[in-house]
Formats: sequence, structure tokens, C-alpha cells
Amino acid sequence: NMPGIRINTLWGEIAAQLAQSAGDLSLYELVRESDRKGVSPGSETFKTLFDACGPCLILMDELVAYARKLGKQTDLPAGTFDNFIVFIQEITEAARASKNSIVVASIPESDIEVGGDEGKIALESIEHTFGRMESIWKPVAASEGFEVVRRRLFLPCKDENAKEDVCRAFSQFYLEHKTDFPLEASELTYRERMMSCYPIHPEMFDRLYNDWSTLERFQRTRGVLRLMAAVIHELWMGNDASPMIMPGSLPLDVPNVSYELTRHLNSENWTSIIDSEVDGRHSVPYQMEQSNIRYGSNLAARRIARTVFLGSAPTSREQHTKGLEQPRIRLGAIQPEENISVFDDVLMKLQNKLTYFYSNLSNDRFWFDTRPTLRKTVEERASQILSTDVEYEIEQRLRKLKKEQPFSGLHICPSSSLDVTDEQSVRLVILRPEDTFKSGTECAAIQRMNDILNTRGTSPRIYKNMLAFLAPDQGLISALKEGVRLYLAWDSVNKESEDLNLDASQRRETRNSLDRSNKTVDDRILETYCWLVVPSIDRDADMRSVVWNPTKISGKNSGLVSECGKTMERNEEIIAKWAPMLLKMELDNLLWRDKNELSIKQLWDYLTTYCYLPRLRDYSVLEESIRRGLCSHEFFAYAAGIENGRYVDLKYNIYVGMIEPSGVIIKPEVALNQIEEDREVQLVGFVTPNTMDNYEPTQQKPCNPPAQQHGIGAAETPETPDQPSIPAPAPITAPSNTHFYMSAKLDNLRTNRDVQKLMEEVISHLTDLEGCEVDIHLEVSATNPNGFTVPIVRAVSENCRTLKVESFSFDY
Repeated sequence: NMPGIRINTLWGEIAAQLAQSAGDLSLYELVRESDRKGVSPGSETFKTLFDACGPCLILMDELVAYARKLGKQTDLPAGTFDNFIVFIQEITEAARASKNSIVVASIPESDIEVGGDEGKIALESIEHTFGRMESIWKPVAASEGFEVVRRRLFLPCKDENAKEDVCRAFSQFYLEHKTDFPLEASELTYRERMMSCYPIHPEMFDRLYNDWSTLERFQRTRGVLRLMAAVIHELWMGNDASPMIMPGSLPLDVPNVSYELTRHLNSENWTSIIDSEVDGRHSVPYQMEQSNIRYGSNLAARRIARTVFLGSAPTSREQHTKGLEQPRIRLGAIQPEENISVFDDVLMKLQNKLTYFYSNLSNDRFWFDTRPTLRKTVEERASQILSTDVEYEIEQRLRKLKKEQPFSGLHICPSSSLDVTDEQSVRLVILRPEDTFKSGTECAAIQRMNDILNTRGTSPRIYKNMLAFLAPDQGLISALKEGVRLYLAWDSVNKESEDLNLDASQRRETRNSLDRSNKTVDDRILETYCWLVVPSIDRDADMRSVVWNPTKISGKNSGLVSECGKTMERNEEIIAKWAPMLLKMELDNLLWRDKNELSIKQLWDYLTTYCYLPRLRDYSVLEESIRRGLCSHEFFAYAAGIENGRYVDLKYNIYVGMIEPSGVIIKPEVALNQIEEDREVQLVGFVTPNTMDNYEPTQQKPCNPPAQQHGIGAAETPETPDQPSIPAPAPITAPSNTHFYMSAKLDNLRTNRDVQKLMEEVISHLTDLEGCEVDIHLEVSATNPNGFTVPIVRAVSENCRTLKVESFSFDY
């Protein structure tokens, strides 16, 4: 705008602008010659110019960059570097001496903006020159910077009432949840800050000015303006309806936005970290929101990840200030009326799922870093672990299970049916991890159980009714195997901690994670091995087809083996105490239908072989049932054996201490026939020689105690005189003591002993008397403060009816 004039220097440009502004182009003549020669005109000349054009405001930006370009060159029209420094000195002196003028210059704070050694020399010279009379002002402090940004990016708010309503809602929300947010958020001053920053949340400016401004490449004003301009554009184009722009609102999946942040960071890995773990359709938070409506309805996962990234990326290498506290994460992500617990849950889930997401030992600070966590190393190792190693680890843990009642043996993860012994005692077979069970389907467990039940190696299995099976659930086995893989991976990292050069914090994390994964595996084994499967045969259906009866159990309280035993006893799939009447019913219905007797050994073989018969815990249960039944005339009799068609050492309605497997159990009516024959022989008084050669009659004493009988029921040979003796008639006298009555309390734990003593000392004397009628009644009173269970009521009532008990009842 000044024809015929060519401006060469900075002072020439200043003089031209001032002269033009003052409307007097002749003022330029004060510096024209100095501008042509590239030499500063002097402080007096500047003072004269300023006074003539005043008031004056001289603004000089990028002063160091200009000086740096001059360098050491001496032939530039703008003058030399030394002349430029002289100019700075003279113009500052002139501004001080003038009446109404001010000089403002901006200089860079970071070494990156200074630009090399020449820039440093220029900066030091300029700072020294200005330092003599400078007044430093930093207009980009957080308290002022957001006001600058807000005014540059937004027009004045048209609806002040709506603005106040939004800020009041946020402030009230923070006040109602004081413990969940930073203390200052509930103060009135923070509400005033929100009013000043609106529609940008103060936490956004705090993170940018407190954290990002510490980066050398990040410019406090220009950087924030560039970033917020990109953010606002994307939110506006996306019709975002959030009440305020918060750290959780940053659309980091947009390249223009993420670039404004990542370009200031040292590592190039941040872009891929954002794409995979912070924002975008391929990120873990996005996938979490797609699979869980509680997270997806308000973008909770991405908002948490964005907030943590904004607050942690600039400080990821600074140990003492690393990460954000959980209250401040909530402050940057949660809006009024949203459920805080959902965001807390998301934070914990992200900690478990993300590779570059860290937390401190107390788990109250979180941050992103460019180094993968140990979790990533563990995941990679876990994916390489062989299935055979996983199954071996599960089997080794199962083999630590101990045998417990009512099982006499455990067979853990048999590789073939040959590994399961064929014995006459109840045994639990715990199947391998690959032999999974699913109810209602022909699964691998059914095939394995059929193989074990029917064969032992190449031979048929005999004692099929002695087996029960515990199988893993088909739907839960994959989670168990995954847990085992993680455990083995953590274990390998722990063993190789020195080779991996782990620091103290990582070693603690490894040990803690190893303990957690170890417990997880144990818990999942208890959850996965939940199917107790017991074979049986329905008598009313096909007697050749095995029916598998599955019951779902939980071994968390008492352990797998113990819970299997309790469940089988509760379901009467194992019998630890068998009523004689139930034994009699099985005998009558099936076992001796066409026989008069049955060998005890044969009876036990039947019970252990055929799955349509009751499953007794062991031989002692059968022995006790027979012993109890022999004390009654209703059930059966017992003999040591059979010789010449007659029962040897016949026992009926009498206590028997030892039940030998070689003995026989006899129908009561058959035993009575032989007993009656014995009595007839005794009443005749004599026997023929041929008869006496093969038979000795037995005199029975019902239920006499074993201590008195010396062998219980041994044959007693009566005297056989040549002629029967006829007793003399007794004199007729008035009878006395014609009735006896007794009531005795028995010890619950020693009932058999007490009964034996009473039989021996009292009742036997009465029953031996001819013509004495003895009535024996049993009275039982039982009280359970917790109430009797339904199975007990049903079993006791049924047995009482079967045993023809005269009177019984349960009081409700």
C-alpha cells in the first residue's frame, strides 16, 4: 500500500504499518534508510515514531523462528542476526521511554519449537534482552485457556436457562454421589466453572492443560483449539445429544480427532492401541457394548476407555503420576441419571480384557501404555498349550480326590474299562475330561459308561450293580479348559520370571494372577464335574436295557466324592441300612420265587450283579438285614447248610451273631415244617435207631443272646430214656404272682446289647415256663426339633405298614 517503497527488514515493516495506521506516510522516512541498509535505526528513532503514532501496540509472534532463519548469513536484505538482536534491544528501550506504547512478543516454551542450536542461541539472546524490562504473561493457564477456546469455537449461548439447568443437574448429581467423584466436583466453585466452560466439561480442559500441555509438542492454545475444533465438528455432524462435551465424548475412532492427540506422543503404537482397545468398530469396548445391552445403551465401555486414554497417555511413562483415579474416570465419563455401577463394572471388565490397560497394586489408578501387559504374554502362551497338557492337568487335580464313604474305591479318569476293577463293593468312576455328558443325548460319557459297565478289558463285567459314574458337563468343559490354559501360562511365566526380566511389580502381578487362576481351576472343576450318573434297569420295561439316571450335583460345599455319596444315599441308589421286610419283598418277588431257600453267597452275587436289584453299600449291610430279620418269625430262617435234604443248624426267630456266606436263607414256612417235625420226634419220647443215625432234634430258644448260647442255636440232644416218664399230678393250690410287667429304657447306641441282657436275664426265664404266655411290645418315641424329612417319613411309614406295626404316626 506504499507505492515505490520496498520493505526489507522487520523494523521497516513496523514503521510502514504505524505510518499507514496514523495516516502519515511521511513517518516511514524515519527508518527508510535503515531499512535499505539492514541496520537498526536506533532507540531514539523508534521513540519518535511511537510518540508520533501513539498509542501503539507492537505484536511480534514467532520471533525465535524469524531470528533462527537469519542464521550466520551476512548478505540478506533483512540484515544480520546481530543487527536483529540490536533491533530487539532498541525497540524495547524505545517502548519503555515512549509515552504511550507497548511491545508484546511470543517465545516458545519447548525445545522442539526452539529448533536446534541456532534457535537456542536466538532464544537466549531474545530472553536476555527482554528480561531487563519484561512483564511475563501466560494467557493460556487452565483458568483462562478454556475461556479463550470457548469463545473461539462457540457463539454466545442463546438459552441461558437451559445452560443453567444442565450445569445444575451435573452439580446435583455430583453432590448426591460425593464418594464416587472427586471432592471438588460437589463444590459451588466447580458449578461456576461448568457455567464458564459450557458446553465443554471442565474435566476436558483439566486433562488437556494439566496433562497434555506437559508434552513438548503440544501447544497449549493452538493444540487445544485444533483438537476441540475437530471434536466439535464430528459431534455436530453425528447429531450427538450429550448435555456437555466430556472426555468420554471424544470420537477417537475418527482419524482427524485421534491424530490431533497421537501426533504429540512419542510412540507410533498409540494409533493401533486406540483402534483395538479404545474406540472404533474393531475395538474391544465396542464389542463389549454389542454383546451387552447394559453397556451398549449408553456407550459405557467406549466412554470409560476414552476417558482413561485422555488422562493417561501423556503420563504413561511417569511412574509417580501414572494413570487416573477411579473417581476422576467417573467424572469424565458419567452423566446425570446414569447408573454408576454399570460404569464401574465396565472398568473392571476392561481391566481383564485389554492388553495395554494397566492398574496399580491397590487397583485404584488405571492407564494405557504402549507396552503390552503380562496378560498379553499369558494369552499368547495359553493359545499355544496343547490339549493333552490341559487334560493331564485336570486329571492330576482329580487324582488328588480321596476315597470317602459310602464308596470303597475311586477310579479316576480310566483310559479303558480294564482300569476299573470288578469287585463286590460300590465304586465311583470319575470320567476323563473328554468324556462329557449332556442330558438326553447319546454323548461321549454314555458311550464310555456303557463300555465300562459291560466289560473289563476283553472280559464281560460281572458285578455291574456296584458302579456309579461322575461325568463333566459338555457345556462347561470348554471354560474349565480355558481356565487351565491360563493357569499353565501364568505358571510358565512365574517359572521364567528371571529370563523374562520381570520387575518387582510384574512378579507380584504374576504370583497374584497364578493364585487366582489356580483357585479358578479348582472352582471350575467342581462346577464342570456335576453329573452323577447311576445305571439301573426298569423291571416293568426291557430287562436287558440299562437306564442311566443323571443327577446334577454341586461339590462346592462338601467335595465331589462326598456329594456323590450323599446324593446316592438320599436317592436310595446306595443302601447303607436295609430293612428285613424289604429284603423279604425282593426274595418273594423275584429271587426265590420257585425255591425254598437261597444261598447267602448267591443272594449277594445277585445283588451286586443285576442293576434291577437294590445296590447295597457292602456285604455287611446284607448281613445286618438278615440278622435283624431272624429275630422275627415273619421274614425268613437261616441254616449253616443242607445235608441229606435237611437244614443243618436251623435258626428261626432267634438272634444270630454271624451270618456266613456259605449259609442259606430259608422261607419261614419251610423252616417251620422242619421245626414241627423236630417237635414231634421229641414228644414221642423215643426214636427209631434208623432215625437217630441221621438226625438230632433241636430245642429252639427265640432271640436268646449270643453270650449264653455259645454258638447260638447249637443242637441240644434231649435225654432218651427207655420209657417215657409220666409226671405226677401237682397238688391243687391257689395260684399267686400270676402277672408280670416290665418297662425299660434302652440306650440308642447300644440297643442290641440291652435287648440281649434283658432276654438273657429276664425274658428267657418267662418264655421257658410251660403255659406262660409272654407278650412283648416295643415302644419307640422319637423327637427331631428340625422336623423329619419327607424321605424319612415315607421310608419309616412304609416299613411300619409292611412290618404290620399296630400303631404309628408322625405329629405335624
